[in-house]
Amino acid sequence: MSNLDAIRPDFSKAIEPLMGIEIEMFGFDSESLAPLGTPGARVSSQQLMERIASSQGSLKRDGATGEIIGLDLGCGNFSLEPGGQLEYASCPGTSLRVLQDDLRTGLSILEEAGRGEVLFLDHGTNPLAGADLPLLVPKHRYKILDRYFASQPGGRGVHMMRYSATAQPNVDVPGGLEEWQDAINLTLALTPLAKRLFSNSFFFQGQRVPSSERQRIWDGIDASRTGVPPVAFQPDIAAAYASWGRQAGVFLAGDLPLEQQPRYGELTYEQWEKSGWHGIFPSEADWDTHLGTLFPDLRLRRFLEVRMCDAQTFAHALAPMAFWGVALREGRKHLWRWLELKSESIHEMLDVVFTSAQDDLARSVLGSFAEYKREFRPFEGSAADFVRSEGTLYPSRKLTS
Repeated sequence: MSNLDAIRPDFSKAIEPLMGIEIEMFGFDSESLAPLGTPGARVSSQQLMERIASSQGSLKRDGATGEIIGLDLGCGNFSLEPGGQLEYASCPGTSLRVLQDDLRTGLSILEEAGRGEVLFLDHGTNPLAGADLPLLVPKHRYKILDRYFASQPGGRGVHMMRYSATAQPNVDVPGGLEEWQDAINLTLALTPLAKRLFSNSFFFQGQRVPSSERQRIWDGIDASRTGVPPVAFQPDIAAAYASWGRQAGVFLAGDLPLEQQPRYGELTYEQWEKSGWHGIFPSEADWDTHLGTLFPDLRLRRFLEVRMCDAQTFAHALAPMAFWGVALREGRKHLWRWLELKSESIHEMLDVVFTSAQDDLARSVLGSFAEYKREFRPFEGSAADFVRSEGTLYPSRKLTS
């Protein structure tokens, strides 16, 4: 059995109650609305990173290709996704207030680099990029993943890489094994409703869509590595998660060249362990890498990576973090009682989390988000109108104050 140390925390040590958030966003030329890095855009995502690096931080480059793939600020950092999406990952913090300050700083740095030439948009899918959008960040691993997903008949992995954006709360669960497993079980029980709550993908390839296109895209990815992992209420959730992960397809088999990497359906991790691939067998480092190539709604990497949320508007960028931070800590017993009622109301669920919150900022963020969801009306206008209306030169100013 593959090592479980990369999946569950070390319960022999006190778990510090840290949390962090990763938000992905799209950038468009503020005049032409061309996605960054495409014809008609004055800058690319890579050029934004270079502008920032001229005064602070250090560029991250792909070791195999030399391509700029992000920027390290020392704790918080930027990463570039395959379709040119910009991701900001906060430094882990002990409170939502710390994350708010961190996120505001990161967004301020980004908007300064934009120099008024970039409209930033937080939305679950790119509203304007066409069907011919190329791989805009040609990182070696992205090329391998692109080849793998392109070999899946009818799959939407290529769309996931190029067009989708998420908000990902990361939560440590203090306590022991029982608390950790209870938080996992609760997350999986809430997932169907939470996906509705954080649906925010209304335009795709220039067209209006009826509900979350990002979620439809992710539902169409290689099913061996996505969706809800079958671990709920298992006696040993970490072992069940490892067993599920070993059945997932491998797309990154060591340091083999691109043309020798497995395509869709050719190799599971379990098969790799037993029989090898092109004469090589996985190392413990390969197991850690493989776990990072799984894309379930909840990923276990010692802390809980909640991955089912669409990217939210900048005004509500903290809402997923506030929701899951409260839900998985002080809100667990209240939510379990609410689930017994078998209600399907996302508003009731949000109210339970709001009343469970002990942090004033969390209550403010959740209250504002609840009001927004209750009053939400679909945008009237074209995809271009939507980008011009909802995009901003100054995302840090939109952030909940």
